[in-house]
Amino acid sequence: MGKSKSRVRHEDTVWVALDDIYVTEAVMRKLLARDLGQIEQMRLDYEDGRDMVRVVLHDRVDGGYNIEDGRHRVIAAKMAGVGFIEAVIVSR
Repeated sequence: MGKSKSRVRHEDTVWVALDDIYVTEAVMRKLLARDLGQIEQMRLDYEDGRDMVRVVLHDRVDGGYNIEDGRHRVIAAKMAGVGFIEAVIVSR
């Protein structure tokens, strides 16, 4: 895999542009309503540059990625204004 605009590979870590990760508004609202404190703490961790567990994604047929594991982290990273997030891409 070569370098691309939305995905950069470094060893076993793939950095994916957050804009390429699909999260529905309904899921975002539900998680923010239910787990705001947890997401807010993660947002602060991202803003402070702390290491976070990689999210697990899979390719969407129409482009971009769906989240297998890490919805809270993706939402927190988006809230923190982070451009890219560490991920593992799995096949389905």
